Amino acid sequence: MFFKLFWGILGLYILFSLLILPMQYRLLTALKKNEDENKAKGKTQGEMYDSMRVDELVLHENIQGNPIFFLANWLASVIYRIKH
Repeated sequence: MFFKLFWGILGLYILFSLLILPMQYRLLTALKKNEDENKAKGKTQGEMYDSMRVDELVLHENIQGNPIFFLANWLASVIYRIKH
């Protein structure tokens, strides 16, 4: 019983991660583009985050730091590195 429940929860987690993967990838590419633009202006990554609005910072923290999104974030990073 526990074994089936574990695999069911794991399967749902993987399905959820695959469903949100496109959103995480778009977020990652936008963030990298923003970092590149700020590097061209001579800003550091810390200065980039200091200049962000509070709502953008909270959104970024929730999407990138939430353990529920770990698999989707990791897959998006792998796909981004392969494509770029």
